[in-house]
Amino acid sequence: MLKVLIGTPIHICKDYCMERWLQNISKLEYPADLLMVDNSPDLDYIEKAKGYCVKYGITNYKIEHLEISQELSSDMRINVAQEVLRRKILNSDYDAWFSWECDQIIPNNALNELIKLMETTNCKMALHNCWARFDSDLLMTDMGCTLIKKECLKKAWFLPERDGKISFNESDRYKSTFKERVLRSGGGFIEAFGVISPIYHLDNKF
Repeated sequence: MLKVLIGTPIHICKDYCMERWLQNISKLEYPADLLMVDNSPDLDYIEKAKGYCVKYGITNYKIEHLEISQELSSDMRINVAQEVLRRKILNSDYDAWFSWECDQIIPNNALNELIKLMETTNCKMALHNCWARFDSDLLMTDMGCTLIKKECLKKAWFLPERDGKISFNESDRYKSTFKERVLRSGGGFIEAFGVISPIYHLDNKF
């Protein structure tokens, strides 16, 4: 049985979906721990997120605050948070990282299905796509709902290291996608759509 960590960047701007997402986590069938990396402007949002965890009985979680300039692009802040998560997995006894964006609501058996996809195809990363929250005709092919084995994270980075620390320099962002870097490092992945259904990609209108 894979030991899985749900690892997700969070920010106060996503509060419109955070309570529903944490309620969703509380109902997930497959046992997994939760680590949220908060890249909000200050520590205040952590307390609100903790309150949601208490409300839905989530106890196997941690929240770490990332001190980072809010002047950086949201994509860059997310990249830094993802690199923090990658390193956490490598320095732990987890077998896999479930990268699950906090604006996606998924079925309770979704993690079971991703594990099944990974095992039946003998790949090291299983991605499941969904429709864009801003356009129901646009298919998103990012990593909103992705299971990644530890082996993938040893050779594929989100950001490089400078002077022993994660680089916050926008010019250091990779032009290639993480999926491409996994392939170059000798890993393989499966990308699916419609296997896990429904997936609700929330926006701040709901």
